[in-house]
Amino acid sequence: MTILEFFKDKNIVLLGFGKQGKSIFQYIRKHFKDKKITIADKNIEIDRNEFDSNVYFNLGDNYLNNLNEFDLIIKAPGVVLKDIDISSFKDKIITDYELLLKFFPGIKIGITGTKGKSTTSTVLYNILKAQEKEVFLVGNIGNPIFDEVDNFTSNSYIIIEVSSHTLEFTKFSPHISILLNIFPEHLDHVNSIEEYIKAKFNIAKFQNDNDFFIYNAENNLIKSHLYDYKLNDIAVYLDRN
Repeated sequence: MTILEFFKDKNIVLLGFGKQGKSIFQYIRKHFKDKKITIADKNIEIDRNEFDSNVYFNLGDNYLNNLNEFDLIIKAPGVVLKDIDISSFKDKIITDYELLLKFFPGIKIGITGTKGKSTTSTVLYNILKAQEKEVFLVGNIGNPIFDEVDNFTSNSYIIIEVSSHTLEFTKFSPHISILLNIFPEHLDHVNSIEEYIKAKFNIAKFQNDNDFFIYNAENNLIKSHLYDYKLNDIAVYLDRN
């Protein structure tokens, strides 16, 4: 199944309309001129006049209402769902990150961690670029994923900076996953530090035996988490000499 087949018959809501939501909207509208799309966002100042008549809106404080009515909920990282009951629609939630992993070609390298994501992603991008690889930097840093997806090929290296907010409900993992560290920070989307740790480990949870998970084996919260590591996962120890 292609992403266009996946989108075709679904009633879609874009949950959060920041740069990721706008990028996905433009992609869908490029391929489906008349498809009904709903925009749900707390921001009541979104200008409805900028959109065609097949775009519907759920704006303001109640923008999280009635999400169970949709077939597909494309969630932006900034949307917090911890205080509402999501049991009736949890399986419908997806992100641009997951759509990339599921439908587009290329070697995907996901990088997460409480600290250092942007620096590590940028350094890796520059290393691959210097080797004249076909490389893209997307996610929290770089361009929105859907600004670039039409450029990806099987030879592409796609570096994705991934936050715990993006990983919270994910059902997919990249071929190479990197977990830099975990510290008790950025807990606004979760009810406990345990939920935050699990979200971070989701970057590798759905890998298969041919994938690679590279992790900081000296970080206390990573060490304390019980996880079923694969044989080819790579524990990194810092050189203290």
